[in-house]
Amino acid sequence: MQQKSIYVIIAVLVALVAALAGSLVAVVEGGRPTVAFRTGVTTFAGALTLVLGVMVCLGVVGS
Repeated sequence: MQQKSIYVIIAVLVALVAALAGSLVAVVEGGRPTVAFRTGVTTFAGALTLVLGVMVCLGVVGS
């Protein structure tokens, strides 16, 4: 049980890094802070869904 929670924490951290990268790309391309925030939120949601989906398929998390 404890090992599975560590994998979930890693998934959240990976999604946060992806969101940060998405926000930085939006800022570098000349986007306003609101656009960067929206890009970060969208990237976080997509990356978290993708990483958790892969972990479920591999049998790392889930029942």
